[in-house]
Amino acid sequence: MPEPFIVRAGGSRAVISLIAKLALVLALIIVVPLLAFWPFGRTHAPEVTVHDEADIVQDEATARDLSTLRFREDIHLAVVTLDVGYNDNFNAAVLEYARAHEPGWLDGNYWADGMLILAVSPRGRWVGCYFGENVKVDLAVQQNIQDAAKSSFQASSWDLGIQQMAARAATVMGRPIGSELDALLVSGLGMGGGLILLGWMLWARSRARTFFGQARRHYTQVTDDYEGTELKAGLIPLSDAHGAQVLARFAWFEDRYGELTRNFHEFGEPRGAQWFETGRRSKAKKLLDLAGELDSLDDAISNAAALLTLSEGWQDAWRNEQGPVQEDLASLQKLCSETAANSRIDVDRDRSWTRERSNRLAKMTNELARGALTPSAALDELDSTSQEVRSRADALAQRALEADSSSHREQRMHQYQDSRRDWDWESGVGYSGSWSMGGHHASYNPASTIRINPASPGAQASGVRWSGAGSSSQFSSPISGLVTGYSSAATWTPPSSSGGSSGSFGGYSGGGGFSGAGSSSHF
Repeated sequence: MPEPFIVRAGGSRAVISLIAKLALVLALIIVVPLLAFWPFGRTHAPEVTVHDEADIVQDEATARDLSTLRFREDIHLAVVTLDVGYNDNFNAAVLEYARAHEPGWLDGNYWADGMLILAVSPRGRWVGCYFGENVKVDLAVQQNIQDAAKSSFQASSWDLGIQQMAARAATVMGRPIGSELDALLVSGLGMGGGLILLGWMLWARSRARTFFGQARRHYTQVTDDYEGTELKAGLIPLSDAHGAQVLARFAWFEDRYGELTRNFHEFGEPRGAQWFETGRRSKAKKLLDLAGELDSLDDAISNAAALLTLSEGWQDAWRNEQGPVQEDLASLQKLCSETAANSRIDVDRDRSWTRERSNRLAKMTNELARGALTPSAALDELDSTSQEVRSRADALAQRALEADSSSHREQRMHQYQDSRRDWDWESGVGYSGSWSMGGHHASYNPASTIRINPASPGAQASGVRWSGAGSSSQFSSPISGLVTGYSSAATWTPPSSSGGSSGSFGGYSGGGGFSGAGSSSHF
């Protein structure tokens, strides 16, 4: 019997959650623009009066045409034409006319509720619009209403211009957002937000599936190799300091393996809408991180068993083990070039030491092969080289900054010391896994080295502790962060400051303490 669709889709809870998210997406894309422009509710016919004092319109025809318009609320639409000069106060003239002839348009120091006054002066080339307090719009919308008529007024088409003003007012008045620009902005933000949310949902689903697939492959590899890993761990000599810290990490490995198994069981096998569930991506990422750590530690245990017993595969393990030290030597070489260029100090000794250490690493391989060097002694030498490369890099950087002859010397020294204090194994900076020096290029896996570095899984379980800007036995932290700190400090300059300006503008005032809403402009 085939499974019900709701089961194949991931279950009712997951489906309902997905529907809710999609509803939010649709709301942002469709509902927000509708709310911004609000095309609904225009059912109110205006009460129209025409006061043609300038004798430029056909009173009855204009009133009849305006009566066909529909507003979102009850409106008394008054049209006023006046003979006002270009340099006169048109707002004051409209107010004076209302006080003298139509006191019902006023309510104290405001225009009466429901009033919409459209005014024009042909001689002064004035156009204005004025609003009752309950129907007022902001200054930008007022300007938009006036602009609707200006091209017609410029052509002396007075009736048409008044109709255009009124039609524009009917469109924008009563909307949540009167300004077209603001409405477009809100609509754009809503649609953009909806598309971003939809994109994020699809991206999160894709990443969750990818992370889970990768985590499962790591887990399968660890599970398949588990018995072999136990056997290899049994070959690692507990009496060797390096072997002891690897075995301590193996104990951590066993604990985390059980945790990983439980996490996989809790994660289950998501289907359909379940991949869209909140937190699914982060849970899959945690699975991947833990499974990847265990897979890398599995390799580190194998490398330790091979190198410390010089058994099959020890050469590959040794090449991988040299990786962090080689990368640090390459970083020191880069630092030599930068300090010589910035301060022209003598770096020949550091360059010579870097080449000598790199050559020494090649010789160590041969000594291991013929039994002249024990694996434990080789790892100890990597420890000492790692410590010295740090010490040399730090000393070189400080020497170069001390030789700075600019006025910023002290500030640059402080800048470097600040970055140096932040340079530790918890800073998040790890080895890149590749190095290039002297025409030689190589890559390695930092997470599978015997000696500990920031990428080493189970490092805290090993008993090795970081002790500041120096180095700790069996531990490496990339000096690339120190080199970057020097580069930043050596080029530091005081930040420049800049000032700004601001302005303001006022709204309409008709004089005499009047505070009614409205404005005017020339056409």
